[in-house]
Amino acid sequence: MAKKTCFFISPIGNPGSDERRRSDKLLAHIVNPVVAELGYEAPERADQITKPGTITAQVYERLWLSDLVIADLTGHNANVFYELAVRHLSRRPFVQMIHQGQLLPFDVAAERTIHYDFDIDSVEDVKRHLTCSIESAERSPTGCQTVLAATVGPV
Repeated sequence: MAKKTCFFISPIGNPGSDERRRSDKLLAHIVNPVVAELGYEAPERADQITKPGTITAQVYERLWLSDLVIADLTGHNANVFYELAVRHLSRRPFVQMIHQGQLLPFDVAAERTIHYDFDIDSVEDVKRHLTCSIESAERSPTGCQTVLAATVGPV
């Protein structure tokens, strides 16, 4: 049986930047171990796509077709919010995360969101919360469908 796929959207930043280091740490220490335990391939981030082609088309394909999308909303990056909106339209499972202490913008504040940091005492709690969120999204993969149906009608 093929493993499930996971696409990770986050601010990426330049190599060596604070954004890149935070995204790399979130992937390595929280997201990767959780999704591996749940039977997913290693999550892929846009800068890690190695297949030749147009990056925008490749990102859209993953946003639309991946079994799961995990979105790090830290820093309120416009590209992340745009990509999350595309995922919402797919009506497929997604999980939102944001660094502890940051506020969510109004349009996504109603969605359950995992607040994380890298404090040694909280990482295991964040991993448990992520596990529960993914399992819940898998049980009800059209979780955002109610909101969409109420606002734009059947898609």
